Amino acid sequence: MSVNLPIIVINLDRVPDRMVAVRAQFTRANLNERVTRFSAVDAMLPGFSAPGYAPGSWRDRWTLLPSEQAVFASHREVWQQVAEGPAPGAVICEDDIMVSDGFGAALQALEIERFGVIKLDGFSAYRHYGPEIPMGEFAVRDILDAVPSAACYAISKAAACRLLEDSFAFCTTLDDFVFAARKGLRPVQLFPAVAVQGMCCVSDQFVPEAIALSERDTATIHARADKGPLLYRLRKELKRASSKIARTLGADRRLIRRGGVLCRPQLADDLPDYVS
Repeated sequence: MSVNLPIIVINLDRVPDRMVAVRAQFTRANLNERVTRFSAVDAMLPGFSAPGYAPGSWRDRWTLLPSEQAVFASHREVWQQVAEGPAPGAVICEDDIMVSDGFGAALQALEIERFGVIKLDGFSAYRHYGPEIPMGEFAVRDILDAVPSAACYAISKAAACRLLEDSFAFCTTLDDFVFAARKGLRPVQLFPAVAVQGMCCVSDQFVPEAIALSERDTATIHARADKGPLLYRLRKELKRASSKIARTLGADRRLIRRGGVLCRPQLADDLPDYVS
């Protein structure tokens, strides 16, 4: 069981109101004493560069936008902090989440040494998950697809070390990287989710204005990343097509027979509803 894990909130210096909003969420959940702020890497600062960023290296993406590089670099610095710290792991959060009053109970139930990475937030996109695995009054399911949002997850010290090693050179969005299956790591999704990004929720259900929209680098909000040369794009399309064919040939039915699901994770009862 993961008792007294620190909660690290990644927050840009230029948006202090977001830190105020998320701290209020954890205060209401009686967890404020565990919360520390981490100053996020800011892509808008002059001379910005992300250590380890390797564009054009035939990874998941050909290039990343500066804002995506900065997000990855911020989390990577926090993994370093977790790897070197005294705690067995940590909860890592973005500064735009809504937090359930049941967040503390979920932390008590977490088995981070068993799974390595546990996604605590939900997102309003349907994805494939494995059979239910009980975990105290909660449950987890293996993450089988690329899932959106790394806005709130628990990570063990060993997993932080592994992600650091694997991201020595990176060109992958953070969420795709963190929740990818690796030897010795078994990323799972918590059910019900005890956090959710404000932008995913019905805005008139008590979502603070500061976190109702996702923070973006205004200099690149309309920019597009380079999708790479033709051969690279064809390879990605072939992977998508083979996955679609597998689903058509019965992969979904076999998953459901084994107890798996295609769903968007349900949220704790006290969180706002997803935007339809």
